[in-house]
Amino acid sequence: MFSSMLSVLVLSGSAQAAADLTTGITLPASATVDTQATYTVQVNNIGNRDASNVTVSIQLPVTHTSPGVYVMGVLGTRSASCVQSGTKLNCTIGTLRKARSSTVTFNIALPQSSAPLTFAVTATTTSAENSTANNGSSATAALTYVDIPLAGDYTVTNDHCTGTNLTAWYECTLFPSSISSHTVEFHADGTLSIPVDAGYYGWWGQDSDDHLWFEYWYGGALEVSFEGNGTINGCFDGLSEFNGSVYVAPYEVCF
Repeated sequence: MFSSMLSVLVLSGSAQAAADLTTGITLPASATVDTQATYTVQVNNIGNRDASNVTVSIQLPVTHTSPGVYVMGVLGTRSASCVQSGTKLNCTIGTLRKARSSTVTFNIALPQSSAPLTFAVTATTTSAENSTANNGSSATAALTYVDIPLAGDYTVTNDHCTGTNLTAWYECTLFPSSISSHTVEFHADGTLSIPVDAGYYGWWGQDSDDHLWFEYWYGGALEVSFEGNGTINGCFDGLSEFNGSVYVAPYEVCF
């Protein structure tokens, strides 16, 4: 019995004598749409052994384009230890001592998107770990949009592309040949018209200065619904949905 108890103690002690990596990502206090901001990833070794050959992989927000998928945003400067590979940043930490931490940073400008802009980080080591269940973490960015208060009559050019599952005007800009446009007249009384087709009519408005909505109607039926947010170039970026259709169209609406 003594031998059996000793074996249990040895095995228990051995299991605890290992590295243990955790991760976290710190978002900027305020990130304005389409503007570079700094994101910080921290890797911690909460184990009681050093961790060797530590790396951290950062999955950046991605587009919903097909068949190619791209980073949703403009990646800027980053820690020297980080290398971009597709839609990820792979960063080398090296040896991470027990009870120590290490950080890497990167800058990215994120666009307006109807889908969450989520970052996911995962740390790995060639050393034994007590647990790998805590090696990953994630965070979703919250963007600040630009106030563009509207009042009066406007003749506006709406640029757009069309597809399925798209979520952001930024996705259209990756394929300029896919972009088309049409002109809309926004009237001060909250109505709208489309000059090239008098059969279209609709309404528009703002719930707040950084938000625009409008609807296209035809023959008494709703055809298109748009929701967008103000961006730094003085336009509203957002998504139009077609009534009864699987297709959507990201719009850039510039005043």
